[in-house]
Amino acid sequence: MTSDDIPVSRPDVSRPAAPPAASGSAPSAAPRGASRRTVLCGAALVSAGAVGLTATACGEGGSQPAEAVGEPVQLGPAEEVPVGGAQLYRDEKVLVCRPEAGEYRAFSAVCPHAGCVLSGIRDDVAVCSCHGSTFEPATGEVLRGPAEEPLTPLELEIDAGDGVMVARPQA
Repeated sequence: MTSDDIPVSRPDVSRPAAPPAASGSAPSAAPRGASRRTVLCGAALVSAGAVGLTATACGEGGSQPAEAVGEPVQLGPAEEVPVGGAQLYRDEKVLVCRPEAGEYRAFSAVCPHAGCVLSGIRDDVAVCSCHGSTFEPATGEVLRGPAEEPLTPLELEIDAGDGVMVARPQA
C-alpha cells in the first residue's frame, strides 16, 4: 500500500491547506481546528469591540454628540406641522409642535441625555432611539428616561410673507 492509497481527511475549507510534505521527510501533522480556548478568546475580543462600537454610536454620526441649534435655521412652511401634532426636522435638529391652530412651539431635537438627534415621532411622542428616552412634543418634557432634562426650547418665527418657519436659540 502506498501513501496515495491511504484515505486522508480533508481540512476545513475555511482554513488554508497545509503544504504538501517534501518526499523523504517526515509526514506533517494534519491541520487541527482552533482550540476551544482560542475560539472563546476570539469571541471575547469581538464582543469587546462591538461594545466599544455601541458605546460610541450614541452621538450623531457614531462619534460625537450633536450640536444644538446655534444659528437661525430655516425649516419649511408652517402648514407642514399638523394641528394637534408635531413635525421633526431632523437635519436641522428642531422639533416643532402645533397644539392649536395658530400656536407653534419649537424645541431642540438634540436629546439632553447623550446628544443624539431625536429619531422620530411615534404615537404622538418624540423618540430618541439611542437609549429610549421619549418626550412630550408640546412641552419638551421627559416622558421616559434615561434623559432627565427636558428638550431645550427654541424661538420660532413664521415669515408673514411665505409662512416659512425659522428657529433660533432663545435670547
